[in-house]
Amino acid sequence: MPIELTGMSPFPPIGQLTYLLTLPPYGFFWFQLTADADPPAWRTAPPEQLPDLLTMVIRRSLLDLVDEPGHARILGGEILPAYLSKRRWFGAKDQAVQAARLISATPIPFADGVVLGELEVELPNHSESYQLPLTVAWDDAHPSALAQQLALGRIRQGRRVGFLTDGFAVEAMARGILHGLRDRSRTTGRTGTLEFIGTERLDSLEISDELPGHWLSAEQSNSSLLVGDVAMIKLIRHIFPGIHPEVEMTRYLTRAGYDHTAPLLGEVAHTDSSGRRSTLIIVQGAIRNQGDAWNWMLANLRRVADEVATTEAEPDAADDELQPLLNFVAMIGQRLGELHVLLARPSEDPSFAPRRADEADVAGIERSVTGEIAYAFSKLEELADTPDSAVEKDIRSLLAQREQISKLAARLCGRAADVVLTRTHGDFHLGQILVTEGDAVIIDFEGEPARNLAERRAKTSPLRDAAGLLRSLDYLVATATLENDAVSDHHDERRRLFVNRFGKAAEELFLQKYIHALSASPDLPSDPNTIRALLDTFLLEKAAYEIAYEARNRPKWLPIPLAGFSAIVSRLDGERA
Repeated sequence: MPIELTGMSPFPPIGQLTYLLTLPPYGFFWFQLTADADPPAWRTAPPEQLPDLLTMVIRRSLLDLVDEPGHARILGGEILPAYLSKRRWFGAKDQAVQAARLISATPIPFADGVVLGELEVELPNHSESYQLPLTVAWDDAHPSALAQQLALGRIRQGRRVGFLTDGFAVEAMARGILHGLRDRSRTTGRTGTLEFIGTERLDSLEISDELPGHWLSAEQSNSSLLVGDVAMIKLIRHIFPGIHPEVEMTRYLTRAGYDHTAPLLGEVAHTDSSGRRSTLIIVQGAIRNQGDAWNWMLANLRRVADEVATTEAEPDAADDELQPLLNFVAMIGQRLGELHVLLARPSEDPSFAPRRADEADVAGIERSVTGEIAYAFSKLEELADTPDSAVEKDIRSLLAQREQISKLAARLCGRAADVVLTRTHGDFHLGQILVTEGDAVIIDFEGEPARNLAERRAKTSPLRDAAGLLRSLDYLVATATLENDAVSDHHDERRRLFVNRFGKAAEELFLQKYIHALSASPDLPSDPNTIRALLDTFLLEKAAYEIAYEARNRPKWLPIPLAGFSAIVSRLDGERA
């Protein structure tokens, strides 16, 4: 990976092909070549080379894949296990797939040749359900690159040959969904009823078949597609029976007039023969934006920090350029506070009616917080002998305080007694915020994907969301300097000091605006000591979760949550002293 040493910017990795680079007249680049740096955030990885695909012959339609035992055997035994392991939305890649079956294929109204397929995946200790729309991209229709990239196999029907691919890759699926929602369609199949539930807001929009489709990403935990600048279609990949929190929250906020999130336009739901209901697709209003807050803030923070580091200018001289970032952080605090005030209002809907925390609630919070801390310590024990001496020192220091930290967390949880519990965002960080002309729009109310729907819909303290944002700011500050650790010099130190100064200012400003916004509610916490204690409780919980996550998935990022967790513990020890 080439790292440009003037601005410490990573360039795309060097591979087997000719490296394309354009230089201005008399220009030059000064690179350091490293083997372990991350590629630039704007880089798009090349698609995988297409594997050798099996060919299946169908006589009538894609329903043959379910009806004919031979096709089912090929799909389940030879195609799906390998295909699923390469999909980011498949959440059990670390487990062996024992069997995978296409149990249903329901045609989508108004989308000729596209079916909603449901997969049942058998894992060592349980089974999971996933959604995989299917269609055929015929060779004579010049299939798109995405349709070929997401292909499962080849299909032959008579003289025609094509790719059996993910239906999400074709615009016909998106148009069929929108038509179905407008028409309030219902389709009954062998496994239950598919219902298209549109809203009045959708009816008021002008959506034509000429609007272009833009795939945000085909390889996230869910798959999203923009139709023009009007609607965003989110395909839920991992299917859970029950009320989906994102549909529930966006419907409630849309009706309540909260303008700082994407409005709900419709939902596609499936009800099986036993009455179990699952959300399959969510359609929301599109939001014109400049990107998510994480990438927007990180790019601008790095740019200003590089100028300070390389020009030897006084850090104060860059404050004007940082002001838009600080103003945006203040806006996040304002919008989050307004959201929590709205959710704290009395409601006739029992799913949204606030209530006071009782002994059982406090005990539940304590179990959650101390459980995350205990799990983090178990992961740190596995890494206690890591060759990284700096990390090893931090790990051993925390392990030596294990008992005191657990007691401290349990004592902090006691401050949650009698506080108001409400619905919350559930997974709040900078990546869940869109930048829209200086304003902040909050998105993705589905909660943490690893939790079940009941846990995601549970009422808790709103300060959990605030703690999530503070931890995200900490990650932002650390990430703005992380890639420069390969070269430790005077410029790096100036950059680090400048970015840390921004981080402290951003945290103070966020809390100031957030707490001021909370004052509009007579029920939300107003005592600074209670707010600080609850924030510290959830900051410890969040940092402990991050430690375990990074230890499992990204060990080189482990210093970020380790430093955050240690800083919280040190501050609390100082306050007690």
